[in-house]
Amino acid sequence: MHTIDYILKRRSIRKFKDKLVPWDNVVTLIRCAINAPCAGNIFNVKFITIREPSNRKAVADACENQDWIATAPILIAVVAEPDYQGRYYGSRGERLFTIQNAAACTMSMIIAAESLGLATCWVGSFDEDTLRNVLGLSEHVNVHAILPIGFADEEPASPPKHPIKVVTYLEKWWAGRKHPSYGYYSDNVKRAVLGGADAIKKGAEKTRDAIAELQDKVVKKAKNKKEEKK
Repeated sequence: MHTIDYILKRRSIRKFKDKLVPWDNVVTLIRCAINAPCAGNIFNVKFITIREPSNRKAVADACENQDWIATAPILIAVVAEPDYQGRYYGSRGERLFTIQNAAACTMSMIIAAESLGLATCWVGSFDEDTLRNVLGLSEHVNVHAILPIGFADEEPASPPKHPIKVVTYLEKWWAGRKHPSYGYYSDNVKRAVLGGADAIKKGAEKTRDAIAELQDKVVKKAKNKKEEKK
């Protein structure tokens, strides 16, 4: 599948099969995270893998008692050291760039997981102090996300999304005009393809009916001629 297809079909999964995730898959996810964009190429994000059942349970408890998290065979905690960004970009590096770096790493792993046939869910609801104690973090390190990783045991429906024209402005805030209708994944192209498929289907049905009707006429004509000869 195309990368865009993986992005579009991704769903947040909260129910996992009782099946271990190969360690080389975990390594691949982290490699993808390392290659995510980061401000000034100053990579200040680290990853903690959690596999022991008791530790997964402790993390789930710290995440507002979301017990489903512990059912994933492995968790990846995304943490960052804002001081590293602060040395080069000051408070903006600490408060914004660090969050952006961690978010980029998290999303890269989510997409990579989808392409590997794995499932996950971005968890950002947790008690920071409790989770800090569970993971043994020092004061200068912050947790940004928990990713439960596993094989999906559910197929949730796609939630409603805003149309592109509702969330997109042109040139300025609240400014808009008609968008071009081209592009492989554009709604117009999709409608045209589906419409073409429907037209072909209807055409095939009409052709089939016409052939059947013609066959009936031929059979009746042949039958009439045979009766006339009698």
